[in-house]
Amino acid sequence: MIVKENTAAKKFEIAPAGSHMGRLYSIIDLGTQKSEWEGKVNFLRKVKFFFELFGKDDNGKALVTSEGKPLIQTRNYTLSLGEKAALRIDLQSWRGKAFTQEELKGFNLKNLLGKFCMVNIIHTDRQGNTYADCKGLSPVPNALRELGEPTPVNAIRYFSLDEYDPLIFAGLSEGLQKTINESAEMRNAQASAVKEIKRTQEPLVDDIPF
Repeated sequence: MIVKENTAAKKFEIAPAGSHMGRLYSIIDLGTQKSEWEGKVNFLRKVKFFFELFGKDDNGKALVTSEGKPLIQTRNYTLSLGEKAALRIDLQSWRGKAFTQEELKGFNLKNLLGKFCMVNIIHTDRQGNTYADCKGLSPVPNALRELGEPTPVNAIRYFSLDEYDPLIFAGLSEGLQKTINESAEMRNAQASAVKEIKRTQEPLVDDIPF
């Protein structure tokens, strides 16, 4: 057998820099992940947002892949609504209002699925590669709203380790599965699922008549 590099590997198509209309179609719970900032290591619960983009770039090119599907932009957040948390800052900017004290006690992210916003993207170079980074969300301008919302393409998808569903997990990419599998929440969820399977498969024992 002769093995060689796959030079025909498909290159991931990134979104152009700028502010584009996007629809949040997927929220994935990544569990607690190790992160390092300025030499300090932290373990923080993370969540990943997926936006499908609509419209055209500055050159009039539609925001679609070579296959005609919407370009996708993602962003990882720490699962926190702390005063300085990026998730809180972006959601307040998107909603155009601050969270109430009642909302800060527990805000259901599911309420965001299927909603449109403007996704602000910048390009950064890291190790010789160009990446599209989401650097903020904002409301869709009234002028665009009056034109009507684009037709959604991607199906709504929601995965929570607090409500672990093995079927949804099985449908995630290998990269996402690998990341999630590294979390303590995933290990606990899988252990609970195994216990439940064993419990339901235990044979019923009738009272012995002698």
